[in-house]
Amino acid sequence: MENLCRLCPRKCSVDRSKTRGYCNQGSLKIARAALHKWEEPIISGTNGSGTVFFSGCNLKCVYCQNFEVSRGKGKDMTPSSLADIFKKLEDLKAHNINLVTPTHFADDIVEACKIYKPKIPVVYNCGGYESLETLEKLKDVVDIFIPDFKYGNNALATKYSNCKDYFEVCTAALLKMRQLQPIDIVEDGLMKKGMIIRHLVLPNAIDNTKIALDWIATNMPKDSYVSLMGQYVPVGDAYKYPEINRKLKPLEYKIATQYALKLGLDNTFVQSLDSANEDFIPDFDEKSLI
Repeated sequence: MENLCRLCPRKCSVDRSKTRGYCNQGSLKIARAALHKWEEPIISGTNGSGTVFFSGCNLKCVYCQNFEVSRGKGKDMTPSSLADIFKKLEDLKAHNINLVTPTHFADDIVEACKIYKPKIPVVYNCGGYESLETLEKLKDVVDIFIPDFKYGNNALATKYSNCKDYFEVCTAALLKMRQLQPIDIVEDGLMKKGMIIRHLVLPNAIDNTKIALDWIATNMPKDSYVSLMGQYVPVGDAYKYPEINRKLKPLEYKIATQYALKLGLDNTFVQSLDSANEDFIPDFDEKSLI
């Protein structure tokens, strides 16, 4: 029987050994594996997070900051070589193994963790457009979920990520992740288990941000960790959309952060708008693989 891919909600149902689905990927491919110090403080700590950037994506947002990777750049790997990368990142004293855009390689990740289960927390750092069945597969693998909650507005999700059901799918996935990791455990300034919900504030889209924050405040514990990001930079195909072809205005980000506090989301990470700089986008070349 053919192994038809239904790992993400797009359910392309293709045999990825022969053709490619929406993610534009076949077998396991990685674009970067290295220490990364620009995550939330309870993830990066002092040594850095052991990030593994996977090639391809099931969203491919027009403004993607990792544009070249989400469109397919990377190096072919096996679950065994991925397990070796986990070991190398541990040897570099990474605080965790941070799997970035991992959805379409979930089966390979589970297999790699059967070969070698990291002794440090495993982070699932995703776009939020997740299948409940795939998340269930990861229940014995993932210690920390860091999903994006990109859109409270499906019109924007359709326009920028070709995803007309993003809000419904993402909110169901957030509830599932909270079920799988119901308690946030932070020890010595580092998260060991739990969840951080990220939201990137987009230009001219403060209502989108408010809807997302309203949902979090209503459906998640009030002490949930939220990361309200102001790092938007118009890269990729953003130039084709005049309304998002600029960085955030300080007033837009101020409104967003004040709204989060008004809702009682006190465990909200905020950023300096200096982070809205292409210098903070990681390099993706042969040297970026440990």
